Amino acid sequence: MYDTPNLFAEQEKALAGQIKPAYFLYGNDLYLSEESIRMLSEAFQKTAGKVERSRYYGGENNDDSFINSLVNVGMFAPRQIVIYKEITQLHPSHRKALLHYIENPDPNTLLIMTAIGQSRSRIIDDLKKKATLISVWTPPVKSFAAIITQYLQNRSFQISTEALDLLVYSTSDGLAHTFSELEKVTVYVGDRKTIEAEDIRAVVGGAKSYQISDFIDAVIQHDIFEALKICLALIQTGVNAPYFVLSLFHFFQNVWAYPKVHQPSTPVRPLDKREKARFREGYEHYRDSDFKFIFERLTDVDLKSKSVNLSTEELMIPVIYEIMNA
Repeated sequence: MYDTPNLFAEQEKALAGQIKPAYFLYGNDLYLSEESIRMLSEAFQKTAGKVERSRYYGGENNDDSFINSLVNVGMFAPRQIVIYKEITQLHPSHRKALLHYIENPDPNTLLIMTAIGQSRSRIIDDLKKKATLISVWTPPVKSFAAIITQYLQNRSFQISTEALDLLVYSTSDGLAHTFSELEKVTVYVGDRKTIEAEDIRAVVGGAKSYQISDFIDAVIQHDIFEALKICLALIQTGVNAPYFVLSLFHFFQNVWAYPKVHQPSTPVRPLDKREKARFREGYEHYRDSDFKFIFERLTDVDLKSKSVNLSTEELMIPVIYEIMNA
């Protein structure tokens, strides 16, 4: 019935053990780009065990370090994942070395490069030929029904035509919204494995006005899809990157300090009890996280929000993925 675009064909090959040494993510969809990075990293880690991770960003004058990292595996793990976002901003003097490396890559390194946007350049053309290309373009809304159907079939769910139409109509603003709602719908129907229009109405409902506290609640629950959905909704109402960063910094700072600050013997005022419970729950989810990396990324986003021409969406979607998987 539907011509289903497989958004994650190459990523699924990697998860099945057919991982390649160098990937180029090209398109305009931040959700698909970040989900691809997550899937490829997961696949590599399954074959590699302990790995080190390095992230580079175009325009930050760290291209020497990037090129050197490709042939110098870190001291604390035998293999590594190297990510370079906005590879079109790699300085021209380093492009020849990058292309030469991709022709003979280090088997201990997974290289992931991204280019968000529709601009054409020589480096994009070269990477399309030499690296494993993954398209991360947002599919047209007319494809959403096929994507939803395939997603559900892979999980042994069925959906009625009315329910499918209602879900597409309710989440056509973006795939992050669609997958977030699908996650909740499949939990809601449980063992029934059949989704009806009433289920969509019960779970998805109408439009909701969110507060920043709803966003932090989703982060506390380690629900990436919900955090992305609420983040995008808040951006539409005018919430900017510095406010997101301030809220996240406050949360993670208290989670990091929770074992020392929130001891049972520490006096707690009644008004603080709910907040203390939130930090305790956050600590249960994030106790093993790389807090140094989280604080560095949040600081980086705050600086970028004041100095570079990137939208709040372009700044926040990647950092949400990164800090919730740190």
